[in-house]
Amino acid sequence: MPLLILSFVIQVTLIIHVLRTGRPFWWIFFILFAPGIGSAVYVVLEILPHTGLFSIMRKAERQVSNALDPTRELRAAQEAFDLTPTMGNRLRLAHASAEIGDFTNAERLYRDCLEGQFVDDHAALLGHARAFVDLGRHQEALDRINRLRDLGHEGPAEALIFARAAEALGQNEEAEEAYAFAAPRIPTLEAHARYIRFLRHMGKDVDATRELQEFDVRLSRVPRHFQSDARKWRTLAVA
Repeated sequence: MPLLILSFVIQVTLIIHVLRTGRPFWWIFFILFAPGIGSAVYVVLEILPHTGLFSIMRKAERQVSNALDPTRELRAAQEAFDLTPTMGNRLRLAHASAEIGDFTNAERLYRDCLEGQFVDDHAALLGHARAFVDLGRHQEALDRINRLRDLGHEGPAEALIFARAAEALGQNEEAEEAYAFAAPRIPTLEAHARYIRFLRHMGKDVDATRELQEFDVRLSRVPRHFQSDARKWRTLAVA
């Protein structure tokens, strides 16, 4: 009996998530009529990808590959796209371009992804917003994030990009709220470092010192082989 109650509670919780985030209604039927399996599939496909767990695993893999060959993924993505110019391969090439700092090319590729049935694709919109921020086109970045919000995507990744753009545009209250939301929720230390730097620039030294202490605790827990990458964010935080 307790297991049945737990299963029912999980189903209800996931159905509420479907309704609140605007996922397709067929998920409701799948969750209801495939107890256990339906809930598990929904969590894996619709919830976990937005928690940061998958992204940090992919980031760790990329860091190892990039250390050995910085342009390996870019070449592989370009080859795949040249062979089969699908939306998925275009998006992969856009991500690879952004990873090596070629945000001009990344912006163009993300823009080309946002057509037809993919006009509201979450990954393309998020990548496009990030490219705009790194190109200094902050209002356009905010427009993309606001579109994502309209579609029900208001996670930490969206908040970080929004905060960076809002800060650049002088919207400090909105930026601070977004940084405070993103900082403890993104597994990497980028959001926390940017939040600390923002607080220092705003003259909120007490808050910045408190956050820096928490940052150093998180930094001490980073595995040794990722310490170098993590420490660059501390340098940014105190710059």
